[in-house]
Amino acid sequence: MALNVNGLQAYVDQERMALIKKMILGGRSTRFLTIQPDIKSAASINLLSSTLEAQAGGCGFTDAGQTILTQNTLNVCPLKVNESICIDTLEQYYTQAMLAPGSYDTDFGFEQLYTEEKVSQISSLIDTLIWQGNTSVTGQTGLCNGFIKLANTTYSASTVDGNVANYTAITAANIIAIVDDAVNVIPTNIIDMDDLYLYCGYDFYRTYSTALRNANLFAYTGAEDQGESFSQMVPGTNVRLIAVKGLNGTNKFFISSKSNMYFGCDLLNDYENLEIFYSMDFQEVRVVAKWKSGVNAAFWDYVVYFKL
Repeated sequence: MALNVNGLQAYVDQERMALIKKMILGGRSTRFLTIQPDIKSAASINLLSSTLEAQAGGCGFTDAGQTILTQNTLNVCPLKVNESICIDTLEQYYTQAMLAPGSYDTDFGFEQLYTEEKVSQISSLIDTLIWQGNTSVTGQTGLCNGFIKLANTTYSASTVDGNVANYTAITAANIIAIVDDAVNVIPTNIIDMDDLYLYCGYDFYRTYSTALRNANLFAYTGAEDQGESFSQMVPGTNVRLIAVKGLNGTNKFFISSKSNMYFGCDLLNDYENLEIFYSMDFQEVRVVAKWKSGVNAAFWDYVVYFKL
């Protein structure tokens, strides 16, 4: 008699392989910004500048010159993640193998991997908000203002225009000239600083690296020789080009010193401290993450801003 398996489904072993989290391009912008912690809502960046008026020597005293005290406000936005997980739902699928015996489960079995996934997601979001945040739009990008919004609105009259030749597109053919032109308009007062960065997206970085390599195949040294992935010195300058996730797809970049670009927070690693607890009232696991973030520059006239 022939074997009849019409009433069966093909077997798939759903438990043999470990749970794998999806890869996420994390944020790293905060490594290249000045961190201002312990801010609950807003803090002042206190600024000092002055004018110097030298005079010919002689008897008497003639008051001249001025010392100027000003402020920029570093606002932080309170942000959170709330999520619930019903363990009873997990009992209906292969995930039941991860649960402890008994009907009173309070753990869902993959907390560590879950935490790593959420921390990566939040880190990625923070990087996007640092640059693309815009409270005038909906969705997660609208949770807080970033450098692009500030450069386009509040401080638009102060920033240095980095699009010197009025480029309308960024291509492999013109990207070296774009970078060189922008570097050449860095304000003289900061040109010798040792923490100058050109902040750009990974897409811009890769196009620039390809253009450099094609322009000089035998002398090009990229990030692999300069101690940092997706980071390299602009040839012949003290400006380090650094790729950040938050500027991907924007066709924009910034040049300034790290000491001039501020990221405000309460505790820098607040978002990493997820609270995962079982709620007896709601019979489910609840997840809470809370953090604060915001940006501003000290002196916007020392910020070169490129946009098409």
